[in-house]
Amino acid sequence: MGRYDHLVHTFVRTKNNWGDFMPQYQAYFRGTDCMPGANFYASYRCYMKEAFLDRISNFHSEEEYLCFVGYDMTDPFGSFDAEVEFWIGEDLDHMEKHIITEPTIVRIPPYMWHCPLEFKRVSKPIYFQVLHLRGKFATFAPKVDEDGRQYLQYGEVGGPRKCVQDPSKQCTLCGGCWRRAEEAKKAADEEKK
Repeated sequence: MGRYDHLVHTFVRTKNNWGDFMPQYQAYFRGTDCMPGANFYASYRCYMKEAFLDRISNFHSEEEYLCFVGYDMTDPFGSFDAEVEFWIGEDLDHMEKHIITEPTIVRIPPYMWHCPLEFKRVSKPIYFQVLHLRGKFATFAPKVDEDGRQYLQYGEVGGPRKCVQDPSKQCTLCGGCWRRAEEAKKAADEEKK
């Protein structure tokens, strides 16, 4: 055991169940969940098909960067063949739409509203990396209570919450519970017909 082992993190092969728009396994660095004391959170993802990711606008109290490049690292420019729609603005009433069609990085200052984010066309796989300058990924998102009043909900991603499918494990945001809920909804809709 080395003196600086706590500063080295070996990626864990993380299974995802979000859909066939990305490979079944991904690599993540989930900040303090992977390395206590870290002030950084990053995902490393490949998108192979169209996907509508973040449908709800949100903001963070820390800076965030979204990186889009072609998946072939020997030619990240020539291998970029996609169209991504992204929204950003100072408030929900003044959002701007941006269409990304070439390798791009988007800087999102603290408290800047952003999303939806949609991969509208993916002709070649695209590498998408989220870099969050906090050890826990957390969002503030608008919600409406049962009386119709709007409020902001704060939520950290990951952490000590248990897996919905296997409570003996920690949640890895694999999407399995979301996928299961989507399939149940689809089956219920079919049953109504």
